[in-house]
This record gives sequence, C-alpha cells and structure tokens, in this order.
Amino acid sequence: MVQCDKCGTDVDLPFRCNYCGGYFCPQHRLPEFHDCPGFYQERRTSYSGDPGPRPSYDYTYQTRRQRTYFNNIFRFSERELRDLGIGLLLVSSLPLMWFRGLIFDFPLIFVGAVIIFAAAFLLHEMAHKLMAQRYGYWAEFRINQMGLIITLLSFFSPIKLVAPGAVMIAGRMRGDDYGKISLAGPLTNIAQALIFLVLSLAFPNNQSVYYLSNIGLYINSILALFNLLPIGMFDGAKIMRWDWRIWLATALPTFLLYMYSSF
Repeated sequence: MVQCDKCGTDVDLPFRCNYCGGYFCPQHRLPEFHDCPGFYQERRTSYSGDPGPRPSYDYTYQTRRQRTYFNNIFRFSERELRDLGIGLLLVSSLPLMWFRGLIFDFPLIFVGAVIIFAAAFLLHEMAHKLMAQRYGYWAEFRINQMGLIITLLSFFSPIKLVAPGAVMIAGRMRGDDYGKISLAGPLTNIAQALIFLVLSLAFPNNQSVYYLSNIGLYINSILALFNLLPIGMFDGAKIMRWDWRIWLATALPTFLLYMYSSF
C-alpha cells in the first residue's frame, strides 16, 4: 500500500494528482482537497492578466517526476514486502530440486546457487519498480497465478524459470516510458550474465567459481530471454511496440549468451 501524501492513510490503489504528482486517498484525490500547489499555480497562470509566456509542459512534467522520485522511489508497502518474501522463498527453493546433491557435499556452492537465483529474480523486479517510480508512476510487486504456475513447473522441468509475479504499474503511461520500464528488468539479467561469463573465462581452473559462474550465466540468460519474448504481456512485447531495433539489439545478444551457456 501507499500512504496518502495529505493524511498518511494507507491505500491499495492511490490516486495520482496530474498537477503535483503526489499520491492521495479517495478523500483527498481532488486538487482542492489536498491544497495542491501545482493546481493553484496553474489557475493563477490561466486567469492572470499577465501576457507573458506560460511555462512549458515539459518543464511542469519534469517537476512532477522529480517530486515523485524523491518521495516514493524506495517506498514498499506491507503487501509488497509479503509478496516479495513469498517470491524469494519460491525462487530460492529451486536449487533444492536442481542441486540437492550439493547440500552436504559442497554446501558453499549450494548457498552460492541460492544467492544467484534470488539475485536474478529480485534485481529484475526491482529494476522494473524503481524505473517506474523514477518516472513518477505507482509501482509494486505482486504475486500472480500464472507466474506461480511457471515457477512451480520449474521444480520438475530441466528449464528453470523464476517468475512468481510481476511489478504492477498504475498511472497514465507514455509509450516510451513503458518501453524503458520493461527494458530495465531484462537488462539487469543480461548484465549479471555478462559478469558471470567474464568470471568463468577468468577463473577456468577454480572449480567453485567456474561452476557457480556457469549457473549464473545460464539462469540469467534464460530469464532474460524468456522475458524478451515479443508476445502477450512479456517485457519483449512492450519493448517491441516501443522500438523494434532496441528489442533486436537486446534479444540477439541474450540469445547468444543462452546458447553459450547451454553447451
């Protein structure tokens, strides 16, 4: 939940003011009910006899974004923290099925694998959330039924996909904002995959580092590739609608990373 900027009440679906960019409960959603500074400034500009030029819309839009950024970018509701906890628990349980033979023989490698899985999931979702909040939108992670099914199937499938939920975003969104927010998640997995690729090449004789690097390269590349599918509600479809060239420039190296990790 998000707190109302006027009275502090927790609300599940806050209203975002188009004038000042704040978030409010139903009681204070109208500009005149939360003493909106942007609203009154707009009225003074509209009805003033001053013939001078009005402020540009770009300037006003950037001001609202900046205000929302500082107030809300690191805000987490109790429900979001609960859903993130459930998601992390599910994702961290996947190595129990895949690497259960390592628990007693190589416990440090097993713990490393759990951390890699958790980071692949958490950094992906947080990138979506923080990018959306950076642009002034309400954004929170939520567990969803389809994501749970996909993740649970990974317990019994050789292909491991970690997608127990997704970041929900509210607000009137422009096309390029949607594309950039969608791109942020896969980019974190591509960055992690590249780091693990470098580690595997730099330490081929260190068995532990090499083994964990290959795990990290595989899980991050397949998670990025899965999310970049240009269909349905996947990130790839939103990026494709925004700019197909950016989708191609992202999907092609991701596919190559996945192919390399599979051999």
